[in-house]
Amino acid sequence: MVWLQGCDLRCPGCWNPSTHGFDRSGEKSVDEVGEWILSCQAVEGVTFSGGEPFQQAAVLRLLCEYLKLRRPSLSIGVFSGYTVSELSQGQWRWKSLQSDSWVKGDFALFAQVRQFLDFGVFGRFRQAMACKDKPLCGSRNQEVVFLSDRYSPRDLQPQSYEVNIGGDGLVTITGFPPGDLWLEPKTGITPNHVTPHSAPSSRL
Repeated sequence: MVWLQGCDLRCPGCWNPSTHGFDRSGEKSVDEVGEWILSCQAVEGVTFSGGEPFQQAAVLRLLCEYLKLRRPSLSIGVFSGYTVSELSQGQWRWKSLQSDSWVKGDFALFAQVRQFLDFGVFGRFRQAMACKDKPLCGSRNQEVVFLSDRYSPRDLQPQSYEVNIGGDGLVTITGFPPGDLWLEPKTGITPNHVTPHSAPSSRL
């Protein structure tokens, strides 16, 4: 999983609230992130989340292209708070790197990113519709869309999660943990944005 910083959708109950701000202090180039991903030889693919990946759509397109040119077999997925309809109809926006201003999204840019994707999970997280039995989805309104023939519904697994503890004590939770995992004070675990990391699964 690779988290992209910045999201103004700010869904109530979001698991990664620290990814909402457009803080560029830890900014990395496409080459840096791309080479880091490619250095992880044992993975089948990479999934982009955030934050809102499509609010960095121009960079997301460049990064996907960078990866596919160098490792065509790498699968690519995305978690987006936008629906496919919003992305297709230009009802979204993204941040310009040059001016740091908002740019209206359009179908052409969405299509340029989509061509590199094998799947996506689309739609806002709705706290009132939260669920634990819909693969890859945090709430029932969200949908998994297969964008290539690489995967199909039979590849979807029940919700699960990973907990990684770094050498510096930083706890990283990836996936769909039960709410009481981080609400329980004695664990010392809280939702937190972390830098990209490799997990002991077949995907980043």
